[in-house]
Amino acid sequence: MSGGDDLEFDDEYLNQNWHDNEDVKVEFDDSTREQTNEAQAHAHAHAGEKKRPVSEIEEPDEEVVTSKKKKKDKSPRNLLLEVGRGIAESEPDEQAFFLWTAFAHALKLKGEDIDADKFTSENFVHPNKDANKSSKYEKSMAKYLKSGVLTSMKRLKKWKVEKSPMVIIVCVSALRAVEVLKEISSLNIRVAKLFAKHMHVEDQVNMLKNNSYGIAVGTPNRLLKLLQIPSDDKDDDEGALSLDFTELILIDCHEDKKKFTVCTMNDTAPDMMDFIQQGVVTQMKKRKTIKFGMF
Repeated sequence: MSGGDDLEFDDEYLNQNWHDNEDVKVEFDDSTREQTNEAQAHAHAHAGEKKRPVSEIEEPDEEVVTSKKKKKDKSPRNLLLEVGRGIAESEPDEQAFFLWTAFAHALKLKGEDIDADKFTSENFVHPNKDANKSSKYEKSMAKYLKSGVLTSMKRLKKWKVEKSPMVIIVCVSALRAVEVLKEISSLNIRVAKLFAKHMHVEDQVNMLKNNSYGIAVGTPNRLLKLLQIPSDDKDDDEGALSLDFTELILIDCHEDKKKFTVCTMNDTAPDMMDFIQQGVVTQMKKRKTIKFGMF
């Protein structure tokens, strides 16, 4: 079990070895290399660096390259972290590439086969580009949800499906989840708080069973646990949390002091990818009405 759900402060995240397994490589074919050039350019611009083509990012040849150049070289796993910085500001096709790479890498680390179609921009929502642009205010998650990423805000306000919120927002920690709750409070939507610092998992099971929520805000470990906990209804083989009617998995890409996110943080990334595998991918095989979003 990862400790991401119970951490409250960014500097508690110390061990970042999730992406440092030397025996596991993230594969990049020609098409994905071309697809990533723009995403990589954005990452460099975000950090004030000069763009370097993906084709140049290879494992160094020990017989040719000096040790100094090796240190500067970017391996595929480091590219994953690099592209993930500022990914919420990227286009949906770049976001799809990044999330698929992180997802595939996580499965390879566990030695599991990938039984899913590669994520594409069609699996991601396309918000109005001007939704978060303002000279006076910082970008707002409430404004993002109003930017066209949902089929209907009226349906969100009137959501009556138990166990399966219309929107699930995934955060890196309980502390960040509380911040997100404050950000979306202006929507006046009933929100399920699905993280460890709020209440015990048993209470959350009962809460989901007996109520309907338009939005749920949670952390990967707790969301995964609720997805896996059997319902006490003998005729229901679903977990306490169901994604059967969920329409948007919104990944909150808040970056900590070291620029790690819920998708790259050692404490949260494995559970994040397991949640995608067990919950989201299962639904994607059944229907096209469940989407990813990145904020």
